[in-house]
Amino acid sequence: MPEPVHSVRVSNDELATVREAMRELNRLLEQLEQGQLEKIVLTQRNQMRAVLVTLERYAELEQRAA
Repeated sequence: MPEPVHSVRVSNDELATVREAMRELNRLLEQLEQGQLEKIVLTQRNQMRAVLVTLERYAELEQRAA
């Protein structure tokens, strides 16, 4: 089982429920691609579950980790 995340810096604009993200995926992707948001943190049952980032940002994070 993965270790719990201790802290994540997130603004209210960066939070979306899984249900909202399913309905608004095109808009959220557009905001990410235009640089309006750095990430989208998906929540489910009031718990942070996943983070959505652009492919470019993901590649950057992978390079830093290597």
